[in-house]
Amino acid sequence: MGFEQGGAMLTEIKYPVKNPSRIGTIIGMIALISSQSILGLRLWNQRGVFYTSLTVVLLCLVLLLLALYRTFFKKPTELCLSNEQIILNGNIINSKDIKVIMTRGYFKPVIGILPYRRKIVPLDMAFRYSKDEDKGISDLKSWAKMNNVKMVNKSFQTWI
Repeated sequence: MGFEQGGAMLTEIKYPVKNPSRIGTIIGMIALISSQSILGLRLWNQRGVFYTSLTVVLLCLVLLLLALYRTFFKKPTELCLSNEQIILNGNIINSKDIKVIMTRGYFKPVIGILPYRRKIVPLDMAFRYSKDEDKGISDLKSWAKMNNVKMVNKSFQTWI
């Protein structure tokens, strides 16, 4: 059994996808690192404040590096829509395991797949289309309708 696209039955549809841009996270981490560095340097003689600031700076540096990697260096992958499952980043996601598919934004929209028993979208289940985004979203809506998966335009959160 395939799903219908323009009257034809298909067993799978593939699209190139990439990670969503993390520019907001990158800017936020740089601002936090800067402010904590200044605070730590000004109050370096107060050990508690200095070490707390140093810990925050190191944590933010790790998060900044992860965000930079995911935004600029992680290679695009492929989204595959097939009968009752989605294959994304090599992971098979069955339609019955999906609580909702969310679309955030209008220009270069980001798609998030929220599984049951999760509060936020897992990192590997958020993506944006590399090309043909209008057709990709249309096919994803058709797939969701065929598999009784709710699809909404709604802002969502991911880690990093």
